[in-house]
Amino acid sequence: MKRQEVFVDQDRMYALTRDSLGKLYLEVVCGGFAMENIVIPLNADEEKEYKDQGKSYLDNLSLKVCKDLAFYRDRSI
Repeated sequence: MKRQEVFVDQDRMYALTRDSLGKLYLEVVCGGFAMENIVIPLNADEEKEYKDQGKSYLDNLSLKVCKDLAFYRDRSI
């Protein structure tokens, strides 16, 4: 399913996208020498936090994804 960009932060290397059904996804580029793009659907709690906190929540979540890639890889699509 094609997703539309909602927000892109080039400095922090992540994007928030939305599919045609309204589901939100966080796309994060992680790594140093070997870069990896990971795409995770936001769960209900994460969507609520994003609506409450906005970009600052996405900044923090993108860092968490990169720091604990193994945990989030299980959610990756």
